Amino acid sequence: MTTTHPGTSRNDVRTPATVAEAEAEWLVAITKGDEEQRELMLPDCMIVHGPVGNVHERERFLGCNASMGPTVEAETSGVTCRVRGGRAIATCFQKMRIRRLPDLPPFLVQAVATRVWLSTDEGWRLGHMQLSRRRPSA
Repeated sequence: MTTTHPGTSRNDVRTPATVAEAEAEWLVAITKGDEEQRELMLPDCMIVHGPVGNVHERERFLGCNASMGPTVEAETSGVTCRVRGGRAIATCFQKMRIRRLPDLPPFLVQAVATRVWLSTDEGWRLGHMQLSRRRPSA
């Protein structure tokens, strides 16, 4: 599954009714920005990320992510999903192309991702994510 930033508005964020929709919408959200990602995350969502295993709450993670530059393309492969009641665990290999500087081509960031989705009255929301990113040195 691949997505690129289509330049659509924040109003295009929908409530995911299935885990597959939530995963697809997550890929779109990471190419759009913080607000779209925030819409899919629970307020108390915790994220373990980076090459050193940073543990951040939602707002700090979004800030850290934004500081890397905009993600212009995202792709997943090898997706597996286990659903048990109102919880789902999705794992995948994820590639993102991030534009660090406007006049340079985007660089590739690879990750193994595990996302825990929780069923809520508003649809599936991200409750926890582990993102083992491998990226080029600074």
